[in-house]
Amino acid sequence: MGVLYIFSCGGLLYIGPAILLCRKVAKKTTARTGWAMAFLLLALPVLLLVVGAMIDVHRAAT
Repeated sequence: MGVLYIFSCGGLLYIGPAILLCRKVAKKTTARTGWAMAFLLLALPVLLLVVGAMIDVHRAAT
């Protein structure tokens, strides 16, 4: 339960400012740049966490 709490608070503290930053960038430049930044700021860390978790599970299984 504690881990879920930490991930949800960390996610909100990270995702909230990241969304605001992406919207600000999209207003100042093009929407495509905003979407590219959104992908890099939001999807890339999630992807890295998933890959890291899969590596840990694989090591624990062997």
